[in-house]
Amino acid sequence: MKDIGKTLSIIAQIIAYILAIIIIIQLLKSIYGGTWQVENVILAILVFNFTISVTIVGYLFHLNNNILHINNRISEVDKTIHGHLEWHKAKNN
Repeated sequence: MKDIGKTLSIIAQIIAYILAIIIIIQLLKSIYGGTWQVENVILAILVFNFTISVTIVGYLFHLNNNILHINNRISEVDKTIHGHLEWHKAKNN
């Protein structure tokens, strides 16, 4: 459960692909004799749009966690270098 953003993004992508396939099939059926009304097609597209938004949010959470991890690593390296430079300053005095 460490990286919930990545999991959320993957789940939302899977749902988005399934919705996209369903919407494409229903749009083709609607063009060739119609099973859905226009309002239902528009609602399905809005739900698809929302699912894509959730996918993006999950991916942004994942990127934010990666950036925090990189910042922590840079901070550790900075402390190490600063300590080493202080050792050289003390040695020269």
